[in-house]
Amino acid sequence: MPRKSAAARAISSIATFPTRLKPPGTLSETARKEFLRIVAAEAPDHFRASDLPLLEEYCEAAALARRAATELQSEAAAARWLAVWEKATRVMTALSMRLRLSPQARMPNNPKRPERLSYYERMALEEADNADGEA
Repeated sequence: MPRKSAAARAISSIATFPTRLKPPGTLSETARKEFLRIVAAEAPDHFRASDLPLLEEYCEAAALARRAATELQSEAAAARWLAVWEKATRVMTALSMRLRLSPQARMPNNPKRPERLSYYERMALEEADNADGEA
């Protein structure tokens, strides 16, 4: 493998930054605002293009849950808004785990296990225990 010349080493490579997902035109205005809020709050490489349909549905469910909550606060709230709110929040909960938006989903999936003592460390502890018992 030939060595690189000084001129070749002087040229720095241009780093490409991951691009953020853009909101699709099919989203409602409230869902679009939610989409932009979520995408801006996460790291640029958090979402991939394959996450777009799930993220769209999450944002629409969030917008629907917000509207249902507003309707429920009025005096003449129809009982159907409670069912709408409940189903929308259920969808949000399920999708938040898939999109890694919930606190549980962000946690690593490998819990830290205590390290096991080596044979030599165990022997040293037993010797120290025996020395303390004899003294």
